Amino acid sequence: MIPGSLARRYARALLQLADTPIQREIFGRDIASFVRVAAVNELGKPSLLTVLESGAYPVPERRAVLQKVLERMSLDATVSKFLLFVFERGRISGVSQIAHQYAEMSDALSGRVHAKLTSARPLPTDAVNKIKAALERATGKTILLESAVDPELIGGVVTQVGSVVYDGSLKTQLGNLRTSLRG
Repeated sequence: MIPGSLARRYARALLQLADTPIQREIFGRDIASFVRVAAVNELGKPSLLTVLESGAYPVPERRAVLQKVLERMSLDATVSKFLLFVFERGRISGVSQIAHQYAEMSDALSGRVHAKLTSARPLPTDAVNKIKAALERATGKTILLESAVDPELIGGVVTQVGSVVYDGSLKTQLGNLRTSLRG
């Protein structure tokens, strides 16, 4: 693990290496792919990430393992060099944080924002699409919508776009009514 500010710096550095939006997407896909592969933990065997950050193995051996994995994954050459640089700096344990920060920065540059839609029951596809379209009009950005179900809401929906929450749930409305009747 590395501090968030350091992960942002590494992510920003990789982002600046991308010359085009397409290359930015390729970098994001490749670093996310590496994180998925490195985190796999099979039946009591340590994950690749655990081996790479372990002091139990000599640095040249760990570097050789990383280079072999990068070759087999056929990642973009810039991403492979970047991951080797991160390893050399002793920051490979923070690669998942770097990938997360990279994805957030890349989304921001591409005009995308993540949103979460929570409802009491599963919503029909057309209702979800209408909500997504309304959010896109309101924000002026492309919405990457994640849906969830929470029966405790009783009815209505709660939508979170970034740090802004739009709460139209029956649970909240009943709570507000209760508060106003008491006060």
